Amino acid sequence: MLQAIREKAQGWIAWAIVILISIPFALFGIQQYLGVDANPPVAKVNGDKITQQQLERRVRDFRENMRRVLGKAFVADLFTDAALKPKVLQRMIDETLLKQAAEDWNMRISDAQVAAYIRSLPSLQNNGRFDPGLYEATVRNQGLTKAGFEALVRSDMLSQQQRGGITGSALVTATELAEKVRLDEQKRAIAYLRIPAKQFETETVSEDEARAYYQSHQNQYKVPERVKLAYVRLAARDLAGQVEVSEDKLREYFDTHRDEFVATQERKVQHILIEANDKNDAEKKALAEKLLKQLREGADFAELAKKYSDDPGSAEDGGDLGWVNRGVMVKPFEDAVFAAKPGELVGPVKTQYGYHIILVSKVRGGEEQKFEQVRAKVEKRYRQEQAEELYYDNAERLADLAYETPDSLVPVAEALGLEVQHSDWVSRGHPPAGLNSPKVMNAAFSEDVLAQGNNSDVIELGPTESLVLRVEEHQEETVKPFEQVKAEVMRAAARARASERARAEGEKLLAALRKGGTDLKQAAGEKGWTLEQAEVTHRSAEVPAELVQAVFAVPALKQGQPGYTGVVSAEGDYLLARVDKVTDGDISGYKPEQRKALQASMQRQLGNAEFRGLLQALRARADIEVLLKK
Repeated sequence: MLQAIREKAQGWIAWAIVILISIPFALFGIQQYLGVDANPPVAKVNGDKITQQQLERRVRDFRENMRRVLGKAFVADLFTDAALKPKVLQRMIDETLLKQAAEDWNMRISDAQVAAYIRSLPSLQNNGRFDPGLYEATVRNQGLTKAGFEALVRSDMLSQQQRGGITGSALVTATELAEKVRLDEQKRAIAYLRIPAKQFETETVSEDEARAYYQSHQNQYKVPERVKLAYVRLAARDLAGQVEVSEDKLREYFDTHRDEFVATQERKVQHILIEANDKNDAEKKALAEKLLKQLREGADFAELAKKYSDDPGSAEDGGDLGWVNRGVMVKPFEDAVFAAKPGELVGPVKTQYGYHIILVSKVRGGEEQKFEQVRAKVEKRYRQEQAEELYYDNAERLADLAYETPDSLVPVAEALGLEVQHSDWVSRGHPPAGLNSPKVMNAAFSEDVLAQGNNSDVIELGPTESLVLRVEEHQEETVKPFEQVKAEVMRAAARARASERARAEGEKLLAALRKGGTDLKQAAGEKGWTLEQAEVTHRSAEVPAELVQAVFAVPALKQGQPGYTGVVSAEGDYLLARVDKVTDGDISGYKPEQRKALQASMQRQLGNAEFRGLLQALRARADIEVLLKK
């Protein structure tokens, strides 16, 4: 064979083979000489490298975790590599700094601790016991060796120990606790008035003023990036009418699904439960038998249930459990209920809860149905089932056709007998009517559909509903022309000017009040403004939130003198307030459990703050070089 190869490997064929073989070796050699790293660092932390592969794996893991957590609410555009990589890298830098600090502090996690932790993981257990085979398979599925997995566990345990040691060391004294309650529960008695901006809207703004307002508030007049969509929708409910139906097929379906057309039997049940355990079983059984005897002699079931039953959910109702069907109660109880005749007393029946005395008072459902009685139901169910089969067949064809003709939906619609539907303009956060799914917007603004002009993949809207879409028109984000929004701008500019005049009027009055030159009630009366009284806390909702914040920013009152403040409301009015009285919160009214819960909350907050402080200190003295390309 070798001789034949030598004889035939002549001329241009031989040279082509040599060149093809040489290229990879040549490039490999060049890469080595040029020092090109296939896995370059994206950051260095005190000399320790964070590599590109490590970052990409963490970004991928974070994105997949968010996809699982958010489900249908996941929006791919918010979790692109460009958005995630810088943030994830900063997290990895923090982790590296903490790991280095732990090493400096000689913190260690022993092999025994790692092994015990792994053995305790429920995902690695079978019937409550650690399963070595399951452990090996899990590690292998994650693309790791056992040593690599154990290293990750050790690192995670070390991180938890380090964080717990810092956050758990925070202390909150009784004085700090009392001071927090004093401030958080503080109440302030106020009088306030509203200077309405509307009363200053006396003149129409000029076009020049409106244009100036438009130029400085263009964000208010932006039209977001938007698209018009074409789509075909496939749904099982729309295919039911295409199903061919005959009497023979319906009768055959009825015969094979007869149980589905028989009403489920239900029984109205009362019971008395006598709880029992191993120590008192004989005593409790005797009590149940005694009660059963009394019932058979004519005692009132409801009265005995109220007096003796240990079932808190039914005792007060005379033991009434309502209508019960199969699959709801524990098996011994259920078997006894469905074996009893209406009006029959049964018991004592032993379950894990104790002894039951049971009375079945009524029975309904369970009657055999003839085909003629349920024909309409049979046809509806048959059509639904056949429509679902049609749907799954057509869904496969939908995917194939949309891929084979990526630049049009017309062939897809014609082949499947569907209608190409069209949307009006839609933006990222506003899907078309009837298509309120994040998947639709994710696909519409994806690179493949928006930029490349292709049909989307099949988008599942539900178990038996899907669609394919494409972008028909696209507009980048724009600002509406002034002439188009002129009337709206002029109104907004007039409101803004009026609000500024209300603020100026309010601040003038505020300065006079602080000097003692006038009185708030007198000023309100002179101007026709309404003066209101209120007692507010930090969480008060009866007065505007802006005013609450301003009121609590007023310094402590001196010698009983009132304090004054003012703020512009969200509506553009000016709110002016007088603080008449400050009443501090008092911890003496707290119960011990309330104090304990508050102290634990404060310790968590303080501990987390101390941990953030540690990170800031580590960063301040670290040599950090970020090499990630933007």
